[in-house]
Amino acid sequence: MDQNGPQVPPFDSEEYARVEAAAGLVGKSPEAFVRDAVLAAADDPFLQALSKTRDRVPQLAEVFATQDTHAADTGTAVWPDPAPMGSRDLHAVPPRGHAA
Repeated sequence: MDQNGPQVPPFDSEEYARVEAAAGLVGKSPEAFVRDAVLAAADDPFLQALSKTRDRVPQLAEVFATQDTHAADTGTAVWPDPAPMGSRDLHAVPPRGHAA
């Protein structure tokens, strides 16, 4: 692996055409457009949080597996729903107006 990480495969012709079109809309070269998009993504807090999930998912899986085992031991295989809702609840519109 080189200093910048593994090489990404090149865009296929359809993808490259889409990149060229998007770059043309903002007045940039396709290379500058992709570079700026990558730099912006690197600063995105959501994407940074996603990159940390690689380590957290196995840890959480162990926790949930333990919880499922514990729930099965107590005789309840499913966690209770704290606020059960029916399909009518999803479509119910709260009354509008003022209290008199």
